[in-house]
Amino acid sequence: MRTLISFDIKADFGFLKKPDTNDPMYLTFNMLHKPALLGILGAIVGLGGFSEFVKEKKKGKKSKAATIDNSKNGKFSEYYTKLNHIPVGIKPLGDENGNFQKTIIKYTNQVGYANDDGTLIVTEQTLIKPAYRCYLLLDLEQSLEKKLFDNIKNYHAEYLPYLGKNDFSLWWENFLGYQFEKFNPEKSYKLISIFIKEQMLKDNVKKQPIKPLINSSSGKFMYFENLPVSYHKELLQYEYEPFAYTDWEVENIYPVENLYKLSSDEIIQLF
Repeated sequence: MRTLISFDIKADFGFLKKPDTNDPMYLTFNMLHKPALLGILGAIVGLGGFSEFVKEKKKGKKSKAATIDNSKNGKFSEYYTKLNHIPVGIKPLGDENGNFQKTIIKYTNQVGYANDDGTLIVTEQTLIKPAYRCYLLLDLEQSLEKKLFDNIKNYHAEYLPYLGKNDFSLWWENFLGYQFEKFNPEKSYKLISIFIKEQMLKDNVKKQPIKPLINSSSGKFMYFENLPVSYHKELLQYEYEPFAYTDWEVENIYPVENLYKLSSDEIIQLF
């Protein structure tokens, strides 16, 4: 039985590190992305993370690029292997036109393994009071997904979940279940979640004409961010998609896949 639920994740601070940034400052993604959400779900249901992969490397064992097929050997995270098939949707809460307030935090790390020269100064861009509504489409006939459903509904986590780093613990509230149906738009509509932007919106070099994304009669903002959606099966690196979030109406001729209409008449994308 497939069941659609949502719950609201909240934290005082968050750090969803962008892997392509380094000294002098580490930057954060603004929006919660699917791999990070899967890590949170893994903590809630009690699945292992990347620590086993790190342990294998420290032992000096062969640590070539991980694959899902090799997960039982500690080369890929248990939570990702077992949960990455679950369709998810994400909606920011308490944001300003899709953006969360950020601050810069500096840390002094004096442990020997962090820096051979002594003190290491770490500077991180940090999210302030990030919050996201997370949608999950679960198959309750699968025991693991049923346990995940029960734990979320009962506000119980096997491990302490956090938002990007273990300094930033999180909590969740407002568990909801929905009746739902696939949505095939016949006219312009509003999407309340972030969604994958299938086509470039301007300055795009294509032989085919670009279909309009928005109905210009309503709305005030559009937000864009390239976000991870999965891990490369061989390189263990993020794979990205361009996402958008807007209060404008989306034109029905613009291609957005995997749309669902909720019993509340709201439209979301699951990916």
